[in-house]
Amino acid sequence: MSTQASDWQVPAATLRWLDAVPAERGVAMLVRHSVRDPLPPGDLGYANTLNAEGVALARSLGERLHGRLRSLHTSPLQRCMHTAEVFARVAGDTPPIVTDRMLGDPGAWVLDRALAGENWKRLGSEGIMARLATTDEDLPGTRPARVGAQDLATHMLAIAASAPGVHVCVTHDILLAIAAARFLGPPPAGPGRWPAYLEAAFFWQDEAGLHVAYRDLHRSGLTGAR
Repeated sequence: MSTQASDWQVPAATLRWLDAVPAERGVAMLVRHSVRDPLPPGDLGYANTLNAEGVALARSLGERLHGRLRSLHTSPLQRCMHTAEVFARVAGDTPPIVTDRMLGDPGAWVLDRALAGENWKRLGSEGIMARLATTDEDLPGTRPARVGAQDLATHMLAIAASAPGVHVCVTHDILLAIAAARFLGPPPAGPGRWPAYLEAAFFWQDEAGLHVAYRDLHRSGLTGAR
């Protein structure tokens, strides 16, 4: 039985933080792409776009971005590009979509794509997230988790510094999970541990330093990733 669009919802914390972040600041919103069909075994899904449920869900979040979206960056993989395209259609007058390889392919952590692909085949997405988000063990062909998280945050904050408003960065669950964990601590074990479709973390700076918000966590005055 196929899942109906009504079964999918934008995560409540994404909407809550989108309403709570300061309007007078440039805020980077690191968000996982919307719903796609399941990937075949061993397929990295480079060509997968959103399914119908994913388009509907992305439209819902795009409507909440109306009038606030200042820039739109995305991983070059098709499911992220498709999510960004839906946001752009419904969020009003927006700047062009920028393809950003820091957000995927290769992303902030990958140094060697061949080795990273082998990691994915061996461990899967959840295995990679568990390793890099919850331990200090590195994986072959990747930067240390803390270094990649710091590089990604610095990159997004430079984007956000261009203007007040929301600067959306569409990415993948692995990048979002590791970045959030390295600034806020690893998520507890159990169902829902890893990012849902359209779940987001928010990054901004003010006089108190760096703020990072994700799910029920918000820390300010941060000086770097852990």
